[in-house]
Amino acid sequence: MRFLFVIASLLIIQTSFGQSKKQLILPPQVLSMSYPDFVNACELLTYKKKLVYTRFIYSGIEEYWGLSAEKKCNKEVPINAFLDIPDNLQIQPKHQKLLQDVHNNYWKKFLIIDAVGIFNEGKYGHLGTNNSVFTVSKIIDIYIIDKKLPADKNR
Repeated sequence: MRFLFVIASLLIIQTSFGQSKKQLILPPQVLSMSYPDFVNACELLTYKKKLVYTRFIYSGIEEYWGLSAEKKCNKEVPINAFLDIPDNLQIQPKHQKLLQDVHNNYWKKFLIIDAVGIFNEGKYGHLGTNNSVFTVSKIIDIYIIDKKLPADKNR
């Protein structure tokens, strides 16, 4: 009888959790004292040329890529930062794989990037289409997210 209860419980748990395809996105990590405090990407204009820890959405198409705030900012000109990852920066293989995956599947995926770096204004990227740059000094975490496409009725 106990065995049947365990099996029934497992089936209920599996069907309950198996129904939803939502992706889990954790809040930005709390870092040690040697790192700067978290700053919302909408506030970066007040932190120009300073080391900050923030979260961006990374998306694009072909050669037009940019970082934007996770939520809409109350600014006239939204942030569209160029992602500058210096050649000498060590990137974890799992993060490198996610960056490659989003570039190969840009029409159906984007990234959420938590990173420490320096923000600056100016014309950057292909044909100067980015209004700022974020030079990464450390990638904290990266999440890959599936876009909801118009043909995806099951999402």
